[in-house]
Amino acid sequence: MRTSKKIKYSWKYIFLPSLLTCFLFGANAQVTTNVRAVSSPAIRTTVNTIISANVNPIINSHVNAVANANVNMVVTPVVAPSVNAVVIATVNPIVTSYLNPEVDVNPDVNVVIAGIDRNEGSWFATIKNDKIRMEFRSDDEEHNWSSNSDFALSDFSSLPKDQKGEFSLKREAGTVLFTGKFDGDLGYGHYKFTADKAFSDHLKSQGIAEIEDRDAFTFFMVNLKSEYVDMLKRNGYNDLSKNNLIAMSSLKIDEAFIQGFKAVGYTDIPPHQLIAMKSMKITPEFIKGFENMGYKDISPNSLISLKSLKIDGDYIKEFADAGYKNIPVHELITLKSLKITPDYIKGFEAIGYKDIDVHSLIPLKSMNITPDYINGFKKLGFTDIPLNELPGLKSTGVTPEYVASMQEKGFKSTDLRKYMRLKSSFSE
Repeated sequence: MRTSKKIKYSWKYIFLPSLLTCFLFGANAQVTTNVRAVSSPAIRTTVNTIISANVNPIINSHVNAVANANVNMVVTPVVAPSVNAVVIATVNPIVTSYLNPEVDVNPDVNVVIAGIDRNEGSWFATIKNDKIRMEFRSDDEEHNWSSNSDFALSDFSSLPKDQKGEFSLKREAGTVLFTGKFDGDLGYGHYKFTADKAFSDHLKSQGIAEIEDRDAFTFFMVNLKSEYVDMLKRNGYNDLSKNNLIAMSSLKIDEAFIQGFKAVGYTDIPPHQLIAMKSMKITPEFIKGFENMGYKDISPNSLISLKSLKIDGDYIKEFADAGYKNIPVHELITLKSLKITPDYIKGFEAIGYKDIDVHSLIPLKSMNITPDYINGFKKLGFTDIPLNELPGLKSTGVTPEYVASMQEKGFKSTDLRKYMRLKSSFSE
C-alpha cells in the first residue's frame, strides 16, 4: 500500500481563456468543455542531464451559452494528450516529472451580439401541450439568422385562430407584437419588438456596464427582471457586466443555487466560475461526495476540471484498490486527462516494475511507453532497464528494432545509453 508522493511543482499555470457566447435567442445553454493535456519532455545535452517530462494539463472550459427559452446543457469533455519531445541522449539520464498543483480554469464570459437588427422579423410557432416553440427568423436575405425559443402557453392571453390577428408578449425589457395566425397547432407571421427604455436605464443605474440599445431584445428573450438583478446584488454580486448578467439569467442561476454553495463553504465564487459550474451541473452534493472521500477545500477551478473529466468516486476507488491512495486532486486531473488507468499500471507491474509513483507514470504514458515496448528490449537481452531510462530511450527514437538493426551491423553493446548516443549522433 502506498500513498502518492509529493511532487515538485515547477511550471506556471497555463490556461486558455474560455468563451461564453450568449446569442440573442433566449436561454438554451450549450456547454463545451475541452480538456487538453500537453506533455513537453526536453532532454538536454550534457553528462548526467536531467530529463524533464513537463506535463501541462491545460483545461479549457469553453462555456458557450446559447440563449433560448429552455435551458439545455450539453457538456462535451475532449481530452487530447500530445507529446512534443526535443531530446539529445545523455549519460545517466535522470527523469523528473513536474506537475501543476492547480489547474487554472478561467472561462471568461463574452456575449457576442452581432450588429444586426433583430427587433423585427418573421415568426413560426408550434404548440405542444402547455408550451409554444417559437422560431424567429430574419426578413433580410443579406443578414440571415434564426432562433428557437420556448414560451409558456399561459404567457399569451389569446392567439388568433384560422384568421390573421395580433397578440403580444410583454416583459420588463419590452414588448413583442406578433401579427399572424394559427392553423391548429401551427402558426406564422411577423413580429416587432419595442424596448422599454426605463428598464435599460434601471440596469445602468444598478452599475451594469456597457449596455447598448440592441441588448434589450436579449434581455427580453432571457426574461431578465429587476428583482433578479436585486437578488444577485443581495448575494454579493455588485459589479456585474451585462455579459455575466445575461449568462446567469439564461442559465437560471437563482438564489437557492448560490446559497447552496455558500452553505458548503464557497462564499465568494466569481460570476464566470458560477456560470461554468451551473453549466456543468456542479452541485453542493457533487462537492460533498469528494469531501466524504477526504478531499477538502477543492477550488472552483478544480471542481470544473473534475466534473469535465468525469472523475468520480468509482474512478478514485479503482486507484485505491490498486494501491494508490490519497492521490491529490491535481494528480487525479492529470491521470485522467492522460487516460492513465490501473490496468495501464498493472501492465508494468506484470513485467517487474513495482510501486511506480504517480509522477513516474506521467512521462511513460505521455510518451506512449508500453509493456510491449519494454518486452521488445527484453528479447534482445536488456532485462533490467531502469524506469527512468525509458523516456530517454523513447524520446531519442531508440526502439528494439533500431537496436537489433545496429547489432546486425556490428554495433553491439550491453549499454542502451550507447545506442541513445549513437541514435542522437546520426539524428543531428
